[in-house]
Amino acid sequence: MGKSRGRFSFQGDGQRVMEERVHPKQTISMTDAIALILGVVIGIGIFKTPSMIAANTGREDVFFLAWLAGGIISVIGAVCYAELATAYPHTGGDYHYLTRAFGRKVGFLFAWSRMTVILPGSIAMLAFVFGDYLSTILPLGDSVHSFYAALSVVILTILNMMGVQKGKRTQNLLTAIKVIGLFTVVLVGMVAPPSSSAMVPVHPQSGTSFGLAMVFVLLTFG
Repeated sequence: MGKSRGRFSFQGDGQRVMEERVHPKQTISMTDAIALILGVVIGIGIFKTPSMIAANTGREDVFFLAWLAGGIISVIGAVCYAELATAYPHTGGDYHYLTRAFGRKVGFLFAWSRMTVILPGSIAMLAFVFGDYLSTILPLGDSVHSFYAALSVVILTILNMMGVQKGKRTQNLLTAIKVIGLFTVVLVGMVAPPSSSAMVPVHPQSGTSFGLAMVFVLLTFG
């Protein structure tokens, strides 16, 4: 009979087989997880991309249709991830799923591209959006938005390196600020809409593209 010792199982033929036991330690609560998901979905891009989407749709009904389509696609993706996480619980996430489906080479390629291209590019883009907005509040020079962008990346990186607890508190605070800011914009628009003379109609660009609008929609959701 085989005897189990720690992470290894000794079979009757003397062959040692390593047992895969994944028991992630819970370090965040349900509230923290919700704040994390909201912080990812309601990114700073929501304050920047609507004008780009409107410019590439040109019509109000098409504008809202793009957001609706993006929401449906995002829900489908979330349901797929929920099923994958239930069927194959593993801390590897996307890497683990792609490795199981297509092999280690594809999994490694995805992990490498995510580490060197996907996430750094997303972080840089959002940092520059933040820098643009902050530079309008604290205009200290022509290129100060780049300084603000780099500073935000450094500060948030240091906070996350200090531990999960400090990182999640920062995430909860920033998520609360974004949600309050978004609801404030919506509430002000409903309670005190601008006068007709101050409203500027959105005219479609010469290169209007619903596909490009969907890129910005999915970028905002994702």
